[in-house]
Amino acid sequence: MTSRVGPPDMSALAGSAWPPEQLVYQVDLSTEMLRAGVHAVDGREWADPTTKRRTWWTRRRGLDAGIPRQRVADVRADEVAAWMTGAYSRPQYPAVVVGSPHVGALHLAAALGAPWLPAGFRLSVRCSPTEARRPQPALRQGRVIASHLLEADQDIAVYQRCDPIGQGATVSATLDFYVKWTAVPEHLRRFLAERLAPGGTVVLIRDCRGWPATQPDDGYRFQVGTVGAGLSWPDYCRQLRRLSDESSDDWADDESWTVPAPDGGDVDAEQGIHPGLLGDLRRWSGDNARRLRIVAITDSAALSAAVADVYRSWLRGAGKTGNRLVIGCGALLDPWHVVRAGLVPYWFPGPLHSDVDALEYWLAGSEPYRTIDLLVDPPGRLSPKVVPRDRLSALTRFACERGVLDPTCRRNYPLGMVDPRHITRLLSEQPYDSPPPQPLSTAAAIEGLDRLARYGRLLVT
Repeated sequence: MTSRVGPPDMSALAGSAWPPEQLVYQVDLSTEMLRAGVHAVDGREWADPTTKRRTWWTRRRGLDAGIPRQRVADVRADEVAAWMTGAYSRPQYPAVVVGSPHVGALHLAAALGAPWLPAGFRLSVRCSPTEARRPQPALRQGRVIASHLLEADQDIAVYQRCDPIGQGATVSATLDFYVKWTAVPEHLRRFLAERLAPGGTVVLIRDCRGWPATQPDDGYRFQVGTVGAGLSWPDYCRQLRRLSDESSDDWADDESWTVPAPDGGDVDAEQGIHPGLLGDLRRWSGDNARRLRIVAITDSAALSAAVADVYRSWLRGAGKTGNRLVIGCGALLDPWHVVRAGLVPYWFPGPLHSDVDALEYWLAGSEPYRTIDLLVDPPGRLSPKVVPRDRLSALTRFACERGVLDPTCRRNYPLGMVDPRHITRLLSEQPYDSPPPQPLSTAAAIEGLDRLARYGRLLVT
């Protein structure tokens, strides 16, 4: 193991330190889920709608340049935890859902009447396009920033992701870090002790998908590529080689594209849970008479399918039909409107062939739905891994009566943009299915997920 490099020159900028809401990447899936979770459980907006509009627009235009490097000195993981837990306002909750970002987990939390909280946060730091897209410059610069983060906070680990293929030729360029808690932060510990009902349950969603990475320093891992690319590690490296050939005159002489040799096997990737946090949660739950249930997944489709089936059973138990399916891709489905309208939600992360294959298998094996509404966030790029629009339209034919690929999504697919507020407006037009069902009990939810583990790649403990 090599020694950690010295701390970077992070001299403070003029003025006061930036608050967590300015430092944390606002259009990361975790942050968007947190915002939607507050609305679903507490019935209020957590962020100014103009802020949502601005962050969405800059993201899709490729103009979100991250934070300046000097602002890394303002990052304090405990303050981020305080900001996240402080978003929820009710005095007590029957359960708390914590863990890896997956919109199925958010829908599960909404049905339980429980907060959803992440197990870390994403930090994006401005850099040059070369530093962002080429592994060696990204590692050199990222290692310095990670060193500063680790010296400032002892109870974190830093995972840096370099994704030249996924990033593409965007205007902005950032170094992307996923900061994971290695122990339960003090503010989260206090939130669980004071706001989780006696005998309540912490449901931990653990994404166990692995991805090769290297560990230059203690607490710091660097990975090239991502499990969400729809590619295996060898395929990703081959595509990266082709990308470098297009960008460099001579691959053999350009070491900046060289991928660092992985070590330690395929550990949990950037969206995984740090083992230290898991162990600390186990100790805390045992010492405080709370239950801890772990839902481990190796395929996002397994959790999506299980949550959809749990919703259907829950709605039918409350006298609803459970026959109206809404499928969301990429952009968040508003879980408040899903519960209000008595819809069954299914979510997949992107319009890739592997994700659509899994959705088709689930639809083919499920009792048919009367209506299917399909909402797709355009990927903004062309790729052999991205399904054509006609294949998305074909999914709606599984409906018995009415199946629709939203016209706005269809018109803008695959290179356009769809404002997330359009999704909320569309769902708000769904008829009310009153009265709303009573919150799903944690025991029923866990029993349903355990029973539906037959899909494989999902384990409940």
